[in-house]
Amino acid sequence: MKKIRFFGRFWLTSRFSRICLIAISLLFASTLGVSAQGDVRGRRAVLYAASGTFGVNGVLYTLDPATGAVLTTVGLLHDAAGNNYGMTGLKYHPTTGIFYGATTTSSPTNPNYLVIVDPATALVTPIGPFGVGGYITDLAIDPTTGIMYGVSGNNQKFYTINTATGQAVQTGSTGIAFQNGGALAADRTGALFGITTTPLSAPTSFYSYDKTTGMATLIGLTGLGNFVLGADFSPSNVFYGMEGNGGIDNVHLRWLVTCDVTTGNCTRVGQIQIGVTPVHDLDALAFIPQ
Repeated sequence: MKKIRFFGRFWLTSRFSRICLIAISLLFASTLGVSAQGDVRGRRAVLYAASGTFGVNGVLYTLDPATGAVLTTVGLLHDAAGNNYGMTGLKYHPTTGIFYGATTTSSPTNPNYLVIVDPATALVTPIGPFGVGGYITDLAIDPTTGIMYGVSGNNQKFYTINTATGQAVQTGSTGIAFQNGGALAADRTGALFGITTTPLSAPTSFYSYDKTTGMATLIGLTGLGNFVLGADFSPSNVFYGMEGNGGIDNVHLRWLVTCDVTTGNCTRVGQIQIGVTPVHDLDALAFIPQ
């Protein structure tokens, strides 16, 4: 059998060389950060969360996707004049690189607005009001088209949102009334998924959404005891959500969860806290790839 030189030191058969190369390739792949916050190409992402429930002055944080722990406190969400904002939605646009936010209906400044958030400083730049009767509970951006979508917390309307003006235009109906919690996210193929507790007496449920009609299709029960207020997909296409409020636990507490998009079942990753101190009133969640 033909001999070849391998790494300049050992003479090995061609077959054994191939086995060694495969083993080395697998070992190298394992060092690329293949995890919930990365993917098989070694891409990484930072997970952001922002507060805004109950009209609080919002704060921007980064989280550890493996535990839910706060890694950094970026700062108070504020505009150039020093006015404070509360967020109900955050999403990164993969084409433009803009980090968008949706303010809560009780935001101290510009409620029900589309804004831009600087992830490095928490500086907020207002774009414009949604201009709808209901308020947007979360945002989703289709990475294949760049279209922004939203659902409402007080009606069953389904919206597309003009990223230049903030105007929300109804394009359909979810068929499941208003969204309690109202988490919404698009996976890397552009498919939309979300979680709602509608009505309040119903179990928290996981849905897929038709982007043309807005119609929601039940996938399954999440198994969670509270609302899910914000959601996003990691670069490895794992659905992350932020659980809390409106259920069996203290309304101010939050947990990071992951969900199976084929069954709807969700699992708690961990409570969102700084050290042992819980972080209160978070309402928005989003990844930014690095």
